Amino acid sequence: MRCVSRTRGMLAAAGLALAACGRAPELAVDSSAATGGAPPPTETAAARSSSAPIRIEHSTTRDLTGDGVPERFHVRATGSRYDSLNVRLEIRDGKSSVPLYVASWNTIAYFRYEPAGAPPDSAAARERITRRNLARLLSDSAFVAPRLTMANGKTESVDRATVEYHLAELAWRRTHGLADTAATPREADEALGKAGPPSAALRAEADSVVQELRSRPSFTWFQGGELTYTIAWSDRQHTFVRAFSCC
Repeated sequence: MRCVSRTRGMLAAAGLALAACGRAPELAVDSSAATGGAPPPTETAAARSSSAPIRIEHSTTRDLTGDGVPERFHVRATGSRYDSLNVRLEIRDGKSSVPLYVASWNTIAYFRYEPAGAPPDSAAARERITRRNLARLLSDSAFVAPRLTMANGKTESVDRATVEYHLAELAWRRTHGLADTAATPREADEALGKAGPPSAALRAEADSVVQELRSRPSFTWFQGGELTYTIAWSDRQHTFVRAFSCC
């Protein structure tokens, strides 16, 4: 995924702001889906210092597609250090278990704005920060649509510029035989960045998808640093579409 503001500066021009952009408020999270009813065990100092493999998982179910069968949301973080775990988010169809959306990132971004620009010196502090951010990825607040403040003072749940750019990404992937769940490669970013004004067809489709997504439940998550994303299911595109990305 890519932030819209890194492409054509469209978010800045729209004068949008998201109150929840960046770190979302801390919430108590029920981790029973991933731990069988008990909170994740805290590792001992000896285990942390021995570079033992780390594996953290959280799961939940929600029906965002509206087909009556909840999709399966799963987050897995693996690695040997809490400040450099590889995280993978998957949303799978509740009926077929086919992946509907995939995102990957590294927990190093969770420490980007720590004091002095460096991760805490304490191993326990790094573990606490990482676990906190991973736990809230699938918390109830993640399924509440963010409210964007427009230049005219009105609020909105969907950013048209984000939708339009994601539709252009999807079109590029489909033209080049890549699945909707595939990451957008660098050459696509470069091609879209050099593209001229969007076509009339793309603008019209973006308008239709924006109207569609306004009535859809959404999912928002924080990847660290300045990266916050919101997606919602589009029947028109038959995939999840980014409704917001910051910054």
